Amino acid sequence: MTKPYAAGGAYISRMSTYCKGCAYDPKLRTGERACPFTTLYWDFLDRHKETFVKNHRMSQQVFGLNKLKDVPELKLRAEQVLNGLSEGTI
Repeated sequence: MTKPYAAGGAYISRMSTYCKGCAYDPKLRTGERACPFTTLYWDFLDRHKETFVKNHRMSQQVFGLNKLKDVPELKLRAEQVLNGLSEGTI
């Protein structure tokens, strides 16, 4: 396998019914209504971009990450999500 498998909320929503009735918006990366899967996907990609850019199957996602203007807000939201998961509030 050459492509690490990780998915954001939009993909999960498109490929399953798990998002039906969820309070989070799978298309949002930041903000209170941002899907935790989407937030954590982009945060994971950002933290490992140096490794992923070397993989021809992941370089497109890294280039997409470089176009995002809200990475600082994304990092803050990812920290909130991870803390919420640790505390059991998300």
